[in-house]
Amino acid sequence: MNICAGQYRYLLCIHRLQQEHRRVRCVDIAAELGVSRPSVSKMMKCMVRTDLVEPDYSEAVCLTAKGQQAAALLGENYDLTYAFFRRILRLSPAEAKEHAFQFITDFPPSTVKKLAGITSRSLELARKRTLAEKSEEAAGG
Repeated sequence: MNICAGQYRYLLCIHRLQQEHRRVRCVDIAAELGVSRPSVSKMMKCMVRTDLVEPDYSEAVCLTAKGQQAAALLGENYDLTYAFFRRILRLSPAEAKEHAFQFITDFPPSTVKKLAGITSRSLELARKRTLAEKSEEAAGG
């Protein structure tokens, strides 16, 4: 899927806002991304042309099926990339957020997928280690 960096940010923003609220308005997106309302309107027009957002976004922004699919994949990759920068590299939340956005928009999707896979496995191993340690402590070891 050929999506520009700005569209990645908007897709992720819309996806997250939809998970938190039932209805996403352009003003919500502007506030979340720190951009002007006209900037959001311009991007919505672009995203309508690329079939990511439904054409009638004046009352509420709704992702198309293509937009929902892209947002779900981006959201998963973003979450794991954010976890890498935050939990593994121990960057601040703001730095991890910015680096994760930059990484998923600037690197090839195959590289993003590889980092997400490595991060997922690393976090799972850490979780299993923690459970094993707690189990040993509970057993009196």
